[in-house]
Amino acid sequence: MFKLDLPPDPKEVAAIEARRNREKERQSRIFNARTRVIGVDVEALNSQVEERRLQEAAERSKDAAYGTNQVQYDLVAQMLEKEEAERTRRLAKKVQDFREQKQQLRNRCEFDPLDPDRFWNEFPACHNDSGPYCGLTSLQYLSGEDLDRAACLRMQQEQFRSSLEKQLHEQQLARIEEQRIEMLNDQLRLAMDTRAAQLAKLEESCRIAMMSAMAKANKAQV
Repeated sequence: MFKLDLPPDPKEVAAIEARRNREKERQSRIFNARTRVIGVDVEALNSQVEERRLQEAAERSKDAAYGTNQVQYDLVAQMLEKEEAERTRRLAKKVQDFREQKQQLRNRCEFDPLDPDRFWNEFPACHNDSGPYCGLTSLQYLSGEDLDRAACLRMQQEQFRSSLEKQLHEQQLARIEEQRIEMLNDQLRLAMDTRAAQLAKLEESCRIAMMSAMAKANKAQV
């Protein structure tokens, strides 16, 4: 008889075991959603992630550089503004100094040392709003000034007093009219009450007369 319990071939056993391991690995790649990489280009994905990371880093660097430049621009603008203000102040001071030193009244050719107040006397101060020197460009008085303020106040007080007296008179007339209407209403109610009493008395007299007539008629029939 043939001997059937021969030992397996080691090479064949190793090949079978390798196939089993490959199948298990393949199944783990297929059925595990976290580690499944079939149909996905891992290198391309890694390259995209790296490009995205580099792009974000470049944007952050750009934002930081822009912020730094903006701060520098603000500082430069503030310095320029201060310099402009200082330049304007110096120029105004020079103009004021020139006016005080070179443009005084006594330095003018029309100034009369014998009569230094000649210009003031030629153009006296105005005493009312309709003076001959109070033109549009005379600058004798400013807008809002009221030289007749006392007269205006008196006129306003008179107007206020007149308005108050008128209101008091109207209120008094209203009270009189109200009293008259109330008195008429009282008289009307009194007349109505009197009329009602008279009608009630007349009705009672008629009822008594009718009862007396009916009683006499009934007695005559008996």
